[in-house]
Amino acid sequence: MGARDEEGQSPAQPKHTCPRKPPILEEDSLQVPFLELHGEVTQYVGRAEDAVIAMSSYRLHIKFKESVVNVPLMLIESVECRDLLQLHITCKDCKVIRCQLSSVEQCQEWMKRLTGAAGPPSQLEELFSFAFHAWCAHVANFCTPGDHVTSQFRKEVERMGFDTQGVWRISEINSKYRLCSSYPQLLLVPGWITDTELENVAAFRSWKRIPAVVYRHQSTGAVIARCAQPEVSWWGWRNADDERLVQSISKACTADRSLQTLAYDGTADHSLRRHTFNGPAAHQHSNGTHSNGSAAHQHTNDFVADLPMGWRSEGGSDNDLPQKLLILDARSYAAAVANRAKGGGCECPEYYPNCEVVFMGMANIHSIRKSFQALRSLCTQMPDPANWLSALESTRWLQHLSLLLKAALLVVTAVDRDRRPVLVHCSDGWDRTPQIVALSKLLLDPYYRTIQGFQVLVETEWLDFGHKFADRCGHGENAEDLNERCPVFLQWLDCVHQLHRQFPCSFQFNESFLLKLVQHTYSCLFGTFLCNSGRERGEGRLQERTCSVWSLLRPTNRAFQNILYSSHSETVLHPVCHVRNLMLWSSMYLPMPSDDLHLASRLQKARSFDNLPSELGDGPAPNRRSSDPDQNKRQECCSSDLSERQECRHSLKINVGPEQIASQDFMGEEPKATAAANEEDGLGLHSDTVQQRLRQMEAGHQLQVDMLKRQVQELWNRLESHHPGNGHQEMCPDSERSAGAPCPSRCSSELFSEAGWEQVEQQDTKATQWYPDHVASQCYGCESSFWLATRKHHCRNMFCASCCDQQVSVPSGACKACLSALPPVELETPITASSN
Repeated sequence: MGARDEEGQSPAQPKHTCPRKPPILEEDSLQVPFLELHGEVTQYVGRAEDAVIAMSSYRLHIKFKESVVNVPLMLIESVECRDLLQLHITCKDCKVIRCQLSSVEQCQEWMKRLTGAAGPPSQLEELFSFAFHAWCAHVANFCTPGDHVTSQFRKEVERMGFDTQGVWRISEINSKYRLCSSYPQLLLVPGWITDTELENVAAFRSWKRIPAVVYRHQSTGAVIARCAQPEVSWWGWRNADDERLVQSISKACTADRSLQTLAYDGTADHSLRRHTFNGPAAHQHSNGTHSNGSAAHQHTNDFVADLPMGWRSEGGSDNDLPQKLLILDARSYAAAVANRAKGGGCECPEYYPNCEVVFMGMANIHSIRKSFQALRSLCTQMPDPANWLSALESTRWLQHLSLLLKAALLVVTAVDRDRRPVLVHCSDGWDRTPQIVALSKLLLDPYYRTIQGFQVLVETEWLDFGHKFADRCGHGENAEDLNERCPVFLQWLDCVHQLHRQFPCSFQFNESFLLKLVQHTYSCLFGTFLCNSGRERGEGRLQERTCSVWSLLRPTNRAFQNILYSSHSETVLHPVCHVRNLMLWSSMYLPMPSDDLHLASRLQKARSFDNLPSELGDGPAPNRRSSDPDQNKRQECCSSDLSERQECRHSLKINVGPEQIASQDFMGEEPKATAAANEEDGLGLHSDTVQQRLRQMEAGHQLQVDMLKRQVQELWNRLESHHPGNGHQEMCPDSERSAGAPCPSRCSSELFSEAGWEQVEQQDTKATQWYPDHVASQCYGCESSFWLATRKHHCRNMFCASCCDQQVSVPSGACKACLSALPPVELETPITASSN
């Protein structure tokens, strides 16, 4: 990925479709200052006042003296010339880049280049993702069609436990997008709702975005559905099929719970399932007639009464009745009423019985865009403003995040605690609706907090249900309308980051994963976030012609794995949503000036680092402190002949500690992961110091364990060489050893010293009988009885105070005088122990 493409190895097709041209150099001595990606063509290279600036078909690269900046061209929002010589670049992810050029003419020229390259394309094929895929497919085989997360709908329906043979059904009414161009082709609806009724509902909902079920809580059976606003208008239009569909969602949840109960009791059969969906109550209003509140209430009673007796508990509990459905409108009530002037509106509770409408008062895209621009202006002020906190509050960015989290928490409470189904919508159903629904699913289901599950979540709730990425990000064909741009997806990822901060052990991915996802939402390196809907992506054959961002953010990529993740953490998350508990995403909005520099280059070495010997084996040298008392002795040892160097090397390996091993891993593994990530997308990787330190500790522990195993194996080999025929198998039972691995359980620290191999006398190897403390009731010398306060120990035997004159304790074992003078002990059951 990171190697520069060679003309001789390039296949014919990419060379013709994406020809390579030599860059325009402002000075003959300049060279391309970065490694090009496959298909990337460097166009201009120039020298700024304190940096080298280069522009390719994919990115802007500025190499300062102490930092490197890589910005994808489509991430740039605007370019200005300030103070005549300063190039001021504003990015869509809140980053601002300033570069001082040498002359006014040079500054103007670079502004024109960047403005032309960063604008919306006239044709989709002008984006770099197509050239990147063309070269990758023929050179690196980096991305394959399997990387695109597709066809997850049926797997998700099965995973969440939907009964698609009765209570629910998968409708193909939107096959080939004939009903709604911004919806997926497969929709999940109550089992007794016909396609004809769905067509009538589509005529009543904005952009034909009908209520569709997207999630089922496996414990309570409650579901989450999403749609667009009803087209009530000032005339107060109604639609009987729409009212029945909304009520049917709640009734289907009740039937689903009843089926679960019967299945648990073993009394359910297919006849009961068919009875529910073919009964008279199921088609009471199929003729499209309007119903008032009392009639709908009678409909609910008929529905419950029509259920077989085996489906209702004898006590007639509240679980027999359909739970009150929560209609969560993301807008304020005033905004919902104002939309009636445009033909929209909201549900009237009188026409939707057994439903509760709650307005969240979330801001629209125009207010969010204004808030984000104020946040960006604040974060890029130089120097740091004195009234930072009050200025941050005035942007209202954290207030918007708090409101979004509260809306998602309201959905979680209704589904998980109250067992109530929820229907979420805003105006059009493709901005605030996916924010709330996706965040709710993330809180409810641990699967979506894994890397694979998060990919499925983004694909289903954002891509399949038609979030307008091309318009909101500004990289669609002729997407010049600035009023359509808004960081909706970025705001949702910010909420995910807030959850990640409050529950650090509940997410399999780390912060770098989220930051990289933000970058490639705008970068156009991958085709995942191109176009406005699945229909447009299908017509453009993007799965075949572009790479997927999930090929980079794959679950096996350790750079994006959270080392604190535990699969046994909380099942349902209940975050604190108050503004005072939220924090500004500093890694996103306040990037360090040298983020792209290698982290190891900024580390301070210990004073003794350069004095360590260079020949310390295959691995890198351990980072020893100058205060180590054994350091000088080891260095003197290493300055002797070759054999002594080998012994010193062994000594250093044995005595290396976890801190030194951690430093060893830090200087080796992390840079490799960072370099790999840089090679794949050409951008820097965020350095999370906490995750890095945890990886150091983990790798240090594993390296120490491996070293100890090697040491034990060496010691057993030395033992066998000193005592041939007496292998260590006799001293280490098979039950305590794994196949082919030494057993360190019985090895003490004494085995690692040379003193453990001294010759012992034959007499010291014989077994000796000892009195246990609880057995001794009389003196071993005079045989007089004694009590606990008068007895003393000498050579593991009990003596009275008059017979024992020893004032100091004797080490383990018996002295030779006692062994030769004292008669052997006669016990009915001798207790023997091996002497050291």
